[in-house]
Amino acid sequence: MTNTGTNIDINMPKLKRCADYIRYLSLECIEKAKSGHPGLPLGCAELGILLYRYILRYNPKDPKWVNRDRFILSAGHGSMLLYSLLYLAGYNGFSLENLGAFRQLGSNTPGHPEYSLDEGVETTTGPLGQGFANAVGCAVEGKILAQRFNEENFELFDYTVFALMGDGCHMEGISYEAGSLAGHLGLDNLVAIYDANDVSIDGHMNITFTEDVGKRYGAMGWHVEHADIGNIPDVFAKLKKLKDMRQGKPKILILKTVIGEGLNKKRNTPDIHGAPAGIDEIVFFIRHSEIRDIFEKKYGKEAAEEENRLSNIMEARLREKKPLDDSESAAFMREILDESRQVYDKWKQKLEAYKEKHAEKHDVLTKYLEFTLPEKLQTKLLNYEHGKPDATRGISGRVLNLCAGYLPQLVGGVADLAGSTKANIKEPGEKEIPYIQRDMFFNRNIAFGVREHAMGAIGNGLALNNVMIPFTSTFFTFFDYMKPAVRLAALMKLNHLFIYSHDSIYVGEDGPTHQPIEHLNALRVIPGIYAFRPANDFETAFSYLYFLQHRNGPAAIITSRQKVPGTGYPTSNSTDRQELYNQFKKGAYVFYETAGTNEPDIILSASGSELPLALETAKLVEEKDNKQVRVVSIPCMELFSKADEGYREQLFTPGKPLVLIEAASHRSVNLFYDPRIILVDIESFGVSAPGKTAGEHFGFTVDKVYQRIKEAL
Repeated sequence: MTNTGTNIDINMPKLKRCADYIRYLSLECIEKAKSGHPGLPLGCAELGILLYRYILRYNPKDPKWVNRDRFILSAGHGSMLLYSLLYLAGYNGFSLENLGAFRQLGSNTPGHPEYSLDEGVETTTGPLGQGFANAVGCAVEGKILAQRFNEENFELFDYTVFALMGDGCHMEGISYEAGSLAGHLGLDNLVAIYDANDVSIDGHMNITFTEDVGKRYGAMGWHVEHADIGNIPDVFAKLKKLKDMRQGKPKILILKTVIGEGLNKKRNTPDIHGAPAGIDEIVFFIRHSEIRDIFEKKYGKEAAEEENRLSNIMEARLREKKPLDDSESAAFMREILDESRQVYDKWKQKLEAYKEKHAEKHDVLTKYLEFTLPEKLQTKLLNYEHGKPDATRGISGRVLNLCAGYLPQLVGGVADLAGSTKANIKEPGEKEIPYIQRDMFFNRNIAFGVREHAMGAIGNGLALNNVMIPFTSTFFTFFDYMKPAVRLAALMKLNHLFIYSHDSIYVGEDGPTHQPIEHLNALRVIPGIYAFRPANDFETAFSYLYFLQHRNGPAAIITSRQKVPGTGYPTSNSTDRQELYNQFKKGAYVFYETAGTNEPDIILSASGSELPLALETAKLVEEKDNKQVRVVSIPCMELFSKADEGYREQLFTPGKPLVLIEAASHRSVNLFYDPRIILVDIESFGVSAPGKTAGEHFGFTVDKVYQRIKEAL
């Protein structure tokens, strides 16, 4: 036993054995997969044990426990470390068979961790720095819940978020953005651990990254500690100190490690970062490790003494379905479970007592934890009407605040553009936006500053636990800055609402740098996200309603800077909102058609602010050419693509000319459009001019669209 000075004795022999077992699991499973990143798991094995055996508060039998400590592997390439720890800690989703299927089709041990709260994986990581920003979001959530629900003697929410980062995480710009905001907000429930092994794929850090990371974090308002993995008692003492310290600063432990620890020639080299170690290195490790005896028990004592024989054994092992068991290591890791269950049970008892003493707050908390969309809000969204011309960004802002009145868990913010995107929550008559600030987490707006990438990933962090409903917002052209976070939200099916404004050339005078062209279809091609481009008040409200009802992934609501007409109802539906919403959920619907039409001569379709243009052009065709017309609104291409073929043909009658009007580029797909489709879009960057002038320049006027139709037909 080693006394750490923290009233906890660490069993060093058992810890070293367990660390070597994790190394063995990582080496064999990666070798079997013929790909992977063994360097980090080998270098951080002891760290992982300290966290899961001594520091973290969790319950494998209830992995979604809302007050559990979170561990996020931001350096997601080191996934075998996480999988090994979850197996040893007793999570039901991980067995030796699961580990043996590392990186194989259909396994729950993919190359990089994939979000599964049921199995103890807090978030999907891999793109470096994303997990760190997710951790910031988790910490913000913890602060919000604590300030809203904790009472004297009832500290329901006091969890700590840990994030393990590598050199690459710190080189990615998102770590600067997220770290800066965390320091500003004083997130003292956040602990970052920097695996400072000074090696990346291309070489040692002296060729790419020589800044003083400690001073950088100190400048951002973090508390900084240093340790060396060779001094386990010191590492433990500092981890314990950082977890317990709540002094208004996030904390980082800069931990000196050795990549590929335990190997021979590849130890502390770039060769072990992202490739299997090879049989020779594994044999060397086994012969010099604390788990040599599990091979001796299985294959005989002489097997571990003879290199050639051990090499043959390892070659054969790669054909086995699972690595060797070490019950001693598993038992050591699971010694903590009884104590963990006691902590968990006490929390549950505290929650029951809270229910008695603070019944009203408990009822609110239950609504957070067991989400049900209020019927009154559904009715109001279904029947929402603004009734006068306005930009859809303004309508969106009103609808957001309508939702906020019923959903206190709706929180979010804007990247320094709140007055422009209108995505902020204010009480009626309130002039100033009430922002979350240090020690003021009861508010609902986050001032993200000009940090779009971190904003998206922090919003994802807020969504991970399915308690808060986050929204994040900026100009649509700056979607480029946050696309990696949007992609991960879709991959994880997070309930994260992205609100984008200034959606086209009608931005106007700011010019081509601020006018989205390719962005609409770049967003649409991301699997798993619904991109809504509403044309009016009820389509905007329906977009929010769909997102809140379905809760099966993220959505983006893309809004205009310029005004659109007031409420205009489709002639086929009059004011039957439920029927209209049923059609909206299919992604497109008939907005207008010539009276008495059985089969139109021409169909005009559009999304967003181009719908009025399609309508006016259709009426001109009616008037001048005596043609029967149909106008189709397409607020969500993704939903329309999933509608049954019969419905799509009902709207787009086969064989009839079809006009598609969108102030966006369709370059990637327009070569494959049916020849009968007349595409009115934009294939160049925008121009600096008033919005109306820009629209005229690109042919978005009734006369020019009408002329395009005449020429094409």
